[in-house]
Amino acid sequence: MSTREIARGGLLAAAATAWLYFGGVMPQIGPAACLIAGAASAIPLLRRANIKTAGLLYLVTSVLGLLLTPRKLIAAAYVLLFGLYPIVKYLIECRLPVFTQLSGKLAYFNIVLVLAAVLVSCGLFPQVQMPGIFRLAGLWIAANIGFIVYDIGLSKVIALLRRTLPPE
Repeated sequence: MSTREIARGGLLAAAATAWLYFGGVMPQIGPAACLIAGAASAIPLLRRANIKTAGLLYLVTSVLGLLLTPRKLIAAAYVLLFGLYPIVKYLIECRLPVFTQLSGKLAYFNIVLVLAAVLVSCGLFPQVQMPGIFRLAGLWIAANIGFIVYDIGLSKVIALLRRTLPPE
């Protein structure tokens, strides 16, 4: 890793951690701040496909987010889904055929949902309550639809960043 990549990764980690902190302090922007912080993980993958830098950025931001964010639910959303997903998305889109990419992404998302449900049912997040089975099924379907919309939006953001970021 070059000095430039380390410095860029550090700046991106600081920006992502700041967004997580702002999302924890101001509940109104919490979900949007988590989405923006998660998009930072995609930036090292844009031109050079540097998975190592993206992974370290995710790891550092996760640790700092869990330590510094007042609302741990925002940090947990980043750790479980929004921080890691740009890296998983890149790997799925590079390694799987086009017709199986959506099923791979949905499989990842549903694994994350199961993990989140287990964490909530164990009492790790007392502010979140598990709904009844019928409501849970409806929420599960809505979450999958929302995830597909998020994936399309993230693809658009990545395309925009590719066009607007200066060449290296």
